[in-house]
Amino acid sequence: MELPVKFDQVLLPKEGIDMKKWCVVACDQFTSQPKYWEELAEYVKDAPSALNLIYPECYLSDHTAKRIEGIISNMNEYLKNDLFRSVDDGLILVERTTAHGNTRRGLMMIVDLTQYSFDPKDKALIRATEGTVVERIPPRVRIRENCPLELPHILLLIDDEKRSVIEPHIGAKDNELLYDTDLNMGGGHIKGYHVKDRKGVENALKELLKASTAKYGEPLLFAVGDGNHSLATAKACYKPENPLSRYALVEVENIYDEGILFEPIHRVVFPKDVDKFVSEFNKAIGGTAKSKMFVGKEERVINLPQNAIEGVDKVQKFIDAYLKANGGELDYIHGENDLKEICAAKGGVGIVLMPMEKNTLFSYIVKNGVLPRKTFSMGEADEKRYYVESRRIK
Repeated sequence: MELPVKFDQVLLPKEGIDMKKWCVVACDQFTSQPKYWEELAEYVKDAPSALNLIYPECYLSDHTAKRIEGIISNMNEYLKNDLFRSVDDGLILVERTTAHGNTRRGLMMIVDLTQYSFDPKDKALIRATEGTVVERIPPRVRIRENCPLELPHILLLIDDEKRSVIEPHIGAKDNELLYDTDLNMGGGHIKGYHVKDRKGVENALKELLKASTAKYGEPLLFAVGDGNHSLATAKACYKPENPLSRYALVEVENIYDEGILFEPIHRVVFPKDVDKFVSEFNKAIGGTAKSKMFVGKEERVINLPQNAIEGVDKVQKFIDAYLKANGGELDYIHGENDLKEICAAKGGVGIVLMPMEKNTLFSYIVKNGVLPRKTFSMGEADEKRYYVESRRIK
C-alpha cells in the first residue's frame, strides 16, 4: 500500500529574520481574546512575520475580504522580496518545549489530501478524530483558495508504541540545525533540524501502516490531532489542474510522546437567560465526577459523567439543543484560567470538562468513527503549534 506522504520543498524564513517575531501561534487560538492578537501585533510591528500571512479567527467576522486581500498581498511581497530559504525534501524534526515545561517532537511531512476524509464511514488512511462542521469550511476556503502559500498548524498523530518513526532521529549526528528560537507571547522555545535519513522514515511509516491492519483490522496511519478544519479546507481547495493543491504540509507526532498532553476543551455559553440555562444544565447533566462551572465571577461545583468522552458528548448535545430552542452563543476555550477570565469579563457560563486518555484515541476512532465535537486539545492555547514552515500551493 502506497504511503499517503511525500517529501518536497518546504520554505523557512531567510537567515537574519527575527524568528521570535516570525513565529506566531495557530490562528484558531484565543478566539474570544482579541487583546492577545493586539498585543502580538504591537510586538511584531513592521517586522517580517507569519502574523501578516495568516487570518486570526478572532477576526473572522470583521472585514473578511479586505483582510484576505492583505494576506495575499503580503505573501506575494515576501516571495518577491526573497524572504524565504528552501529545504528541498522538507523532512524537518521539530522540537518544541512549552512554557509549561513539556517537550514534544514531530516531523514535518506533506500529506496526500485524496487519502484524507472527515466522513466517519470512510476508511481513509488519514482520518478526522472529531465531527467536522461543514459550515466552518467555506469561510476558510475563501482565505486559502487564492493564496500562493500555506502555513500549517495541522498536527497529525501516529500510533507508534515502538517509537520507530520519529524517535530514532532525535539527536542524530547528521541532523542539520535549521532554526533555534524563543517563541513570543509565552510560547516557550522551538528548534528545527533537517533530517537526512528520509529512507529510514519512509520504511518505518510503511511498517507502521502494515501493523495498523493487524492491530485494528483495517489500515489507519494518521489521526488528526489538531487543525482538522484546516485540513478539510485544504481538501476542499484541491483542483486537479493545480497539482500542488493536492497536498498539505503537516507536523506528525507520536501519541506516545510524553510531551503530548491531551487537555479538555472547555465550553463558554452566553445564554439570553443565565439562570434558566444553569438550572436546565444541572437537571440534564449528572454523574459521579466533580467539575466546575463559572457563572460570571462565581465558581460553582457541577457533576459530570466519569467517562470524559461521554461527558463531552452529553454536554455538547445539551448545549446544542438549548441554544437552538432558546438562543445564545457558544465558544470553545483552551485553558481553565482563560475560561474563568472570559466568564468574569463577559458574564458567560463556563463549563470545565474532563481530559480523555490519549492512548484510547485510535481504537475509539476505528470503533466509533469520530469523537464528539471538541473533545480534546493537544495542550493549552499557548502550547499550540506556532507557524514556522510554509509551502507553495500555487
